[in-house]
Amino acid sequence: MTRARLPALAVGTPGRPVLYVLYALILITVQGALSRLLDGSPVPPPNLFLLTGVALVWRLSPTVALLGAYGVGLAQDVLGGGALGLHAAGVAGGVLLVLTVRRLVVDSGVIQGVVTVLAATAGQWLAFLFLTYWLRSDLVTTDTLIRTVPLAFLTTLIAYPLWERVVNWALGPRAGSQRGLG
Repeated sequence: MTRARLPALAVGTPGRPVLYVLYALILITVQGALSRLLDGSPVPPPNLFLLTGVALVWRLSPTVALLGAYGVGLAQDVLGGGALGLHAAGVAGGVLLVLTVRRLVVDSGVIQGVVTVLAATAGQWLAFLFLTYWLRSDLVTTDTLIRTVPLAFLTTLIAYPLWERVVNWALGPRAGSQRGLG
């Protein structure tokens, strides 16, 4: 049995934890800057926290990736000052759907990128819809689904290739789509 960990955490790489901290700072800074820049615009910023959760899918075992994604979403909730647990459930829902389709997408090119972002966005918004129903709130409306979700998908898809480079720099290269799926 192998331990679930990021490939960059191998013994003998003492500088890697520093990269993780730098990555977190870059994530918070870039997401905050994009959110502020697009504030008031009908175009939502790309969800870099969701892409970070998705990056864990390709680097960790499914259970650890799901727990890590929940933690990433919880950090987004704490930093954003919104409803605690909302984005945590959304990022975990997105990662859960990506884990589901991961076996089907073996290509590591454009198709895999589009399918990954589509599944992550769909999973996130399905989790939001479930929470809206469960809490009997107006968290997600039909207008939100029509106007925001397609644009959120597009902005996240556009940011995906560049953000994947940042993730590779900080977390190390990703493994194949079938690794860890026993």
